[in-house]
Amino acid sequence: MSLASSAKDLDLKVVSSIKDQAFNHSRVMDYVSYLSDVNGARLAGSPQYQQAANWSVETLKKMGLKDAKLESIGELGRSWSWSSISVNMLTPQKTTLQAVPLAWSAGTQGNITASAVYAPLWLDVNNPDQQDLVKLAERIEAYRVQYQGLLNNKVVLLTGERPFDLPFEPEIQRWSDSDLSEMAKAREPLTEDLTQWPRLTYPLDMAKKWQMYEVVPLDIQADYSERRERLMQRLIDFLKAEGVAAVMQTNTDGNGGVIFAENFGSMNNSTHIAPPAMQVMPEHYNRIVRLLARDIPVSLQVNIEAEFPDQHAQGMNVIANLVGKRKSKEVVMMGAHLDSWHSGTGATDNAAGVAIVMEAMRILKQLDLKLDRSVRIGLWDGEEQGHLGSRAYVKSHLGDSVTMQLKNEHETFSAYFNIDTGSGKTRGILTQANDMVKPIFVQAMEPFVEHGINTVVPRNDWGTDHQAFDAVGLPAFDLLQDQLDYWSHTHHSNVDTLDHVVPQDLMISAAFLATLVYQAAVADELMPREPLPAPLPAPRELPEILRD
Repeated sequence: MSLASSAKDLDLKVVSSIKDQAFNHSRVMDYVSYLSDVNGARLAGSPQYQQAANWSVETLKKMGLKDAKLESIGELGRSWSWSSISVNMLTPQKTTLQAVPLAWSAGTQGNITASAVYAPLWLDVNNPDQQDLVKLAERIEAYRVQYQGLLNNKVVLLTGERPFDLPFEPEIQRWSDSDLSEMAKAREPLTEDLTQWPRLTYPLDMAKKWQMYEVVPLDIQADYSERRERLMQRLIDFLKAEGVAAVMQTNTDGNGGVIFAENFGSMNNSTHIAPPAMQVMPEHYNRIVRLLARDIPVSLQVNIEAEFPDQHAQGMNVIANLVGKRKSKEVVMMGAHLDSWHSGTGATDNAAGVAIVMEAMRILKQLDLKLDRSVRIGLWDGEEQGHLGSRAYVKSHLGDSVTMQLKNEHETFSAYFNIDTGSGKTRGILTQANDMVKPIFVQAMEPFVEHGINTVVPRNDWGTDHQAFDAVGLPAFDLLQDQLDYWSHTHHSNVDTLDHVVPQDLMISAAFLATLVYQAAVADELMPREPLPAPLPAPRELPEILRD
């Protein structure tokens, strides 16, 4: 396969038509508005996710994609949803505290009133030991000894006091030319063997963790997360046995004033349901910590309405095809995760990405382009729980990333394109260290340089659904986006709402994505592939303290 044949000249007339559709006839804000404002949060397994998936199928069918469907990924476990929360301090002063329930924790069944007790699992929220599974297991055992018999009917403050520093860096960011130039440089290779598993620790420092996650195989990353969740279930079981009234935590993300909330409890329906648990705004949480440090009793009233509608919720991806002509069995795919966390409306994570992908598909269908290959859209379930939807799709259709036993569809799969970093404008694309695709992407970006899309990043991206395809040796790429306020404010937070979406950025991203997909669908050859990854080695024996 020659790179020249894969990167043949773009039809600029087609690109112009794509831009016209994206900029002058856009539907992208209609899609993101429905998913975030009308449907709202879309936690995996929840009724709200099912509603969004059904709407997506119907919307794709209205575009003319008659085969749009839900595709099962199997049972997820418990579904969970919430409808209201009120948290009030009664003493020493009456006031309302800002809080969000934590997913898969119980409701309170009405108002409960209880005293607060400060019993942090880690006194220092930046203690690196919390990333080490053995040390986490040891700490949970020590915690049980330390607090047994002391937590009954208490609201347990489980997080250490949140430290605050005045922010000196901008909280909203668009990549500068110097930022992009730096990203265009390759990483220094790591010397550690990162294919040994189970992996028992990761750095707490985000920059070091990020670099390591770029090269650790996806299944090893997922194994670590699953083992960590099982360890936390030991803590949950202890707190439940002690009869705690509720659990209160706070977050270390952002600069304050925002609640970043995920879960305290598990979808796994074989585990005990966690006691009522909430994430409290850091400033309000710290006030309680300071009061208790002065031996001033704090009384709280909590009311959380949460339910488990289904103990055997089924996971569902959304799949649809735009059938190609000469090479219809060959597939170019694009996707984004449809699920979200539950505290906001999931607008930037990831209704924006879903809207961009749906808009790119609408544009290609509307223009009735002569596509050689079929174009497929995948809207994924359970990304926030470990890329469950995309991993299930890959295992069912393409291959097993542990054994590297491949399916027939693997041979005719060309490429997968993903978007999942908020609503920021696309600025380029990451190559997953595939040097062969660079000239292809450079050519696709040429008509978009005036829109600020000009950077090929020779690195791996991680933390989203393209990894599932990359893990079986297929060309799979994540778009590089401006960060805006994604990490500082909206990522998994209660302010992840439509107010933080920039319409023009979505329109430009949709045009570029449609162009990338068109380019891949009409190229002479499939997207160039790197050598297949080796099967993963057999897992090593676990330390005894980690065995279930």
